[in-house]
Amino acid sequence: MRRKGQSLEFYDYRPYIPGDDVRYVDWRASARHGNSEDLLVRTFMAEEQLTLVISLDTRNTMQMPAVMPKIIIASWLLEAISWIALRSDDRVILHRLFGSANGSIQELYGSRGSSPIRKVLNWFLSYKGPKDSVNISVLERYLRPAVVWLIISDFYFDMDTEGRKLGRRIAEAQDGMRWIIIVDTDSWPYEKYYLGEGPRKVEGPGLLTYDRPLEIEAKTTLQVETWIKEHKQSFRDNVSRGAFDFICWKWPAEGQPDAGVFFEDHFGKERVLQRLFMRENQ
Repeated sequence: MRRKGQSLEFYDYRPYIPGDDVRYVDWRASARHGNSEDLLVRTFMAEEQLTLVISLDTRNTMQMPAVMPKIIIASWLLEAISWIALRSDDRVILHRLFGSANGSIQELYGSRGSSPIRKVLNWFLSYKGPKDSVNISVLERYLRPAVVWLIISDFYFDMDTEGRKLGRRIAEAQDGMRWIIIVDTDSWPYEKYYLGEGPRKVEGPGLLTYDRPLEIEAKTTLQVETWIKEHKQSFRDNVSRGAFDFICWKWPAEGQPDAGVFFEDHFGKERVLQRLFMRENQ
């Protein structure tokens, strides 16, 4: 992988792709060489080691749904990206996004296989302390200009407090030529399918225990779906200071989804990740 952003050496032009940072569009070159509807984007050869920061949400909501937990897919994504970066002699910073700052960050170097990555992952997942507070201050020394910062979460957190803190830092990080990639693990399609309609006995943290089943109506699931969309959109609106890439992996609405097939399909086709993995900076 190589750094996204302006480095010391101009490399070449390429056609604009939706999602590219418009700050890299060369308007004069586009007018000279492109068709009337074409835009050309400047690309640069990165001359420095890339630093990749990956923030992983390990809160309890990431343990759902039981058939294909979001934390499993998120962990695989973290491991795959980290492994590719380390094989390219880049620097990887792994970060637990919520909870105590103690033991929440680890630097990795060199191509020693996936064992060090899994060791850090297991350490993060074994954390038993409170996970209500976003753990962001520990990142300050690592979020230097030109880094890549990838955040993996389901974004099921309070937007008035923790969401505001995280959103503010993401917005600030868009200055300084940093490349921000937000990955939303969206399991609602499966959860809606699994919940279905009709009488259901609903149990869970913070819910009252009822002797008789609750009646799940279509309007109820629609209200929940609307709330989730508005909740996540408000977060995206708050962080949209400049340019960032947004990835949403939606769980399939089926009975027994195959986690391996799901991951391979999404990982292999994700265009943002393809850009990240290219040797030349784009």
